[in-house]
Parts: sequence; C-alpha cells; structure tokens
Amino acid sequence: MTICPSNDFQNSPTDSMIFQIQRIEIFVIPALAIDANGYRVCLRISSSRGYGWSEIFVDDADISFDLQDWEHQLATFVGPISIHTLAEQISSHLQQSTFYDQRAIYLFTNALHQVNFLPDSDSDSEVDEELILRRRAVAYLSVR
Repeated sequence: MTICPSNDFQNSPTDSMIFQIQRIEIFVIPALAIDANGYRVCLRISSSRGYGWSEIFVDDADISFDLQDWEHQLATFVGPISIHTLAEQISSHLQQSTFYDQRAIYLFTNALHQVNFLPDSDSDSEVDEELILRRRAVAYLSVR
C-alpha cells in the first residue's frame, strides 16, 4: 500500500481539469401540446469543451418561477473553473436550497452532464437551433 502526501491530491487530474463556461442561456417556450398549460424551460451551456442541454416543464400556475433569481444563481458558474471547484459550488447551492429555486441548479447540472468535453464539431446546427429557440421564446436569459 502506498500512502500519498496530501499535496499530491491537489495536483490530481480532476482538480487540474479546468474548462471555461462561456455562457448559460435559458429559453422559456410555450408548451406546444393543446392540453398543456405551461412552458418548456430549456437551459443551454456553452463551454470550451462543448455544449450541454437540459429542459423541464413549468406549469402556468407556478408563480415561483423567477428568471432574475435564476440569473443570480447561475452567474457564479460562468468563467474558468475546475471540476473540483464546480462540484463544491453546486453542493453549496444545493445546501442553500431553502433560499433558492432548486430548478435552476437542477437544469444546470443536467446540462453539465450533457457536455461532451470534445471540441464542437457541428457549430452550424447549434447556431440554427439557438435561433429557432430564440424566435419561439417568450422569455430569454443569457448569463455571461
């Protein structure tokens, strides 16, 4: 058995993996189903390692949905960040869940899992999809 000094853990590949979250976008789109009264809320992460998507349905009667609150929560994740620091920030936000709407962090973490960590190979289709979503959206938020 080998025992590593504690400072070796600080230089592990996970801690040194830094990537840049360039933008987090929220699209609020009216539900398309006739019997659905509400909105699709889509979150898109643009990063130096690729894109990630996530979405939820928000009912029309849900009065707790506040994009300004979401912007405040999500702004802390934009910029260069290590995986270790990111995990700590997400954990901190979840511990404060009584003060915040957890759905913003839920969408963010789900979208983060979708980031492929590979260079973007089809940026034209991503731009086209973003334009379609922006046209359909009744509310839009871009956090940079």
